[in-house]
Amino acid sequence: MGDVEQKFIFLAQQRNLIHDWLDYHCVRDPKYYYSVVSTIYFDTPQLQLYREKRNGDYLKSKIRLRWYEDWHTLTPGKTVRGFLELKRRVGVFRQKERVEVELTSQSLRDNPLKNQEIMELPVMMKRVAENLPEMLAPMLHIQYNRYRFVDPHSGSRFSLDTDICCLNANDDYVAGFPPVFLDAGVMEFKGECRELPATFLPIMDYITKDAFSKYGRCFEHLMQPISRVV
Repeated sequence: MGDVEQKFIFLAQQRNLIHDWLDYHCVRDPKYYYSVVSTIYFDTPQLQLYREKRNGDYLKSKIRLRWYEDWHTLTPGKTVRGFLELKRRVGVFRQKERVEVELTSQSLRDNPLKNQEIMELPVMMKRVAENLPEMLAPMLHIQYNRYRFVDPHSGSRFSLDTDICCLNANDDYVAGFPPVFLDAGVMEFKGECRELPATFLPIMDYITKDAFSKYGRCFEHLMQPISRVV
């Protein structure tokens, strides 16, 4: 079925507390401790994938383009290594297909949600995965800081995502005016265990288990700005 993936959200101002706790009780990922994560999320014109998440469907899919560089500092003329990902969830279990792609920094910098090269990427995913929606368009461009840790006792992996921001939205399908900054961060817990290690009990008052979606939460902030709550 794949790994178990669970998410816990926290108030953005508590990020240092949660980070320091992970830093003390876990081991920093020796290769990928910190990175800026840039992601473009795809959806159907009817927003099928967003609605699967919003409705809490047992079966959910996510299609995204991800690269690990700050969008603001992309160098002109540079080739950027990215990953086109299909992520499917069955309850708390996850399965992921990943295809490596190379893109020009220009295609990512100049209105990436309307760039022809990026708009055609889902065709590549359809060659390796079944039952994808017929039409997919880039909807939101989201960026955040990610810190990665490993629990030395269980081998479970933790990632801490902070400073989550929606930089761009496809105005053909999405109302609202980016950028949008979320007032929450998220800690992801991945591994074979269904429960957090006992060492995390002291910070349980600061984190809340939640089926958090950066894509879904940014969409709601754009569409319903009055209800911006954690």
